[in-house]
Amino acid sequence: MSDQTRRVWRAGSATLVLVSAFAITAGVVIPILAYLIYRNESTFWLPALLLVLTALALLYAWRFGIHPRLLVTDQTVEIINPFRRHRFEWDDITVIAPGENGLLIGSEDHAAEAWCVQKSNFASRHGRITRADRIANELLDIVELHDPPMEDVEAGVRIRRARPDEGRLLTQLERAASERALAHVFPPQQFPYPESAVARRWRQVLRDRLMHVYLLEAQDRPVGYVAFNEDTVASLGVVPEQTRHGYGSTLLDFACMEIYDGGAREAYCWVLTDNHAARAFYRAVGWSETGDRRQSEYPPHPQSLQLMHPNPRAPRRSL
Repeated sequence: MSDQTRRVWRAGSATLVLVSAFAITAGVVIPILAYLIYRNESTFWLPALLLVLTALALLYAWRFGIHPRLLVTDQTVEIINPFRRHRFEWDDITVIAPGENGLLIGSEDHAAEAWCVQKSNFASRHGRITRADRIANELLDIVELHDPPMEDVEAGVRIRRARPDEGRLLTQLERAASERALAHVFPPQQFPYPESAVARRWRQVLRDRLMHVYLLEAQDRPVGYVAFNEDTVASLGVVPEQTRHGYGSTLLDFACMEIYDGGAREAYCWVLTDNHAARAFYRAVGWSETGDRRQSEYPPHPQSLQLMHPNPRAPRRSL
C-alpha cells in the first residue's frame, strides 16, 4: 500500500443516507418555513431563529455524520472524530477491535475509538460478522505486513494474531484443551463448563490493548492459543488431539520471547495446583514456583500457584 492508494472509511451507507436526508430537510424545509413566516407575519426574530437553527443542524450533520473518518496510509492509521484526531504508527498498534462506540485502535500508550465504524452489542453477543469486523480484519492484515506472523513453512505451522471476531473460536479451543485435562478439578456433573463466562472473558481480552492474543495453526487449522501481557502468560492451551507435537512449547517460547523483548526480567504464569500435567510441563522447560497462591475465578474456585521463568538475556543482580 502507498499513500497514493490510501484508504478512507466513513460512516456506513445507511447512516450517510439518514444524515444526508436530515441535512437536506434542515437546509431546505426550515429556510422555506422561515421565509413563509416572515412573509405572512412580517416578524424578523422567529425566521432569524429558524435560520440559526438551520445552520446549527447543518453543522451538526457535517461534524458528526460526514466529517468523522478512518484514514489509512502506509505509515499510519488516523482516527478523525468530531472534535479530536488520534494517530497510530503501524508498529505500535496492539489492538484493533469493533465496539458499540466505535472501532477500537490502541497501543500500549493509549487507545481511541473511531466513531464512524461501529458494531452493536447485539451483533457482538451473537457472533455476527459486520462491516466493522471486515474493516478490523483488513487493518490487522496491514499490521501483519509490518510485523509478520511466525511461520514454519516446512512444518506447516504458523502463529498469527487472533482476530477480534474469533472470541467464539478461542472459547471452543480453551474448552477442548481444558475439559479433559481438568475433569478431576472441575467435575462436569457438578460444575458444567462456564462457556458463557469464558466467551465473555475472551471478548474483553480481545479488546484489551495491553493483552496479546495469538493462535497457532497446524496445516491451516487452529489447534492452540496463547494470551499474554507485558510480563504474564495469562492463557495457554492446545487441543487434546494435537498435544505431544511441541505446539505448547512453541507457543510458550513465542510468548516469552515477546515478553522478554519488551524488557521484562521475568515471565510469570498461573497454574492450578492440582493440574499436575501442566506443572510438570512448566518444570520441564525451566519454570519454577514463586510461592504465591490465589483462588481461580470459576467454581469451586480451586487454588492456583504462580510460576516464574527468568529472562536469560537480562543482567543478573550482583550481591
